[in-house]
Amino acid sequence: MIDKAQIPHLLALLDDDSAVVRKSVTDAFNSFEDDLDGLLTRAGASSEQIVAVQRLVTGTSDAPHFQIGQLVRHKRYGYRGVVVSVDESCDAEDEWYAANRTQPDRDQPWYHVLADGSDEVYYPAESSLEADESDDAVDNPHVTEFFGEFLDGVYVRNDRPWGEEK
Repeated sequence: MIDKAQIPHLLALLDDDSAVVRKSVTDAFNSFEDDLDGLLTRAGASSEQIVAVQRLVTGTSDAPHFQIGQLVRHKRYGYRGVVVSVDESCDAEDEWYAANRTQPDRDQPWYHVLADGSDEVYYPAESSLEADESDDAVDNPHVTEFFGEFLDGVYVRNDRPWGEEK
């Protein structure tokens, strides 16, 4: 087993694209086995880092990074909101995508996000988002349509499908 003091150094290598480094980091994290999440938390890993490690060790790198009910913030525009739905890739019409100022890669998860402080629903790409660690509720009239509770900084989804008309 790797020394637990190495966890911050391993976390710093998460963004390294080298196959050799990724394999070494994966093997090191796998050596911690069942206590990995607890060790990461005690080492001060952010929620984004914990998700990245989980994706790395489980081999689910194509899985969406953000989950329904999770609070997010747009990296460029700064708005925050809650994820209400996830598409595996951009599901928007070509005309809409062409009009998008940033045009992130279509072949990545895209999210329907209820924006805080308005009634807007935005459709950002995963690469445009980061986790919002504020744990503050989102002020958007659509929140009560799709979520039942707000517990520990995460919304609990109700049974109403996204996109269903009233």
